[in-house]
Amino acid sequence: MPESNISIKTGKDIVTKELTALRRSVNLACHSTCAEIELSIDAYPFTAQARNATGELIGYISAFSDGVFITMVGDLLVHTDYQHRGIGAALLKRVELRYPGIPIQAHSLSACLSFFTSQGYMPPAQPIRIVLKNTTRTNETVIAWARN
Repeated sequence: MPESNISIKTGKDIVTKELTALRRSVNLACHSTCAEIELSIDAYPFTAQARNATGELIGYISAFSDGVFITMVGDLLVHTDYQHRGIGAALLKRVELRYPGIPIQAHSLSACLSFFTSQGYMPPAQPIRIVLKNTTRTNETVIAWARN
């Protein structure tokens, strides 16, 4: 359990600048615009956040699920000054409570593997490879035509 002066709640009342600051605190380069971060927050049906006594965002998790076969964790971030205090575990627990009985998948960097295994997660029996494709973002203007 996190310290009593840390609050955890679900919801999307997050200012994009504070999520950018949190991402930077864990050494994630953030080249995204505020609008892109807002789109990311809005895209996830589930988000939870941890805040310290002064209201600073110190933890964040996002997830989505098909409601049957899989739940996927998007981001799980805990400010470096607040790690190893149960905040990540409490955020992850919120996902588990929101999607009970549905398998949860989280992509883990090697450095975070021990955290996930300590929470009862285990690598799949069959090794899997993550494949990525970066698509080029364009600055095209989309024009919607209205009929009279």
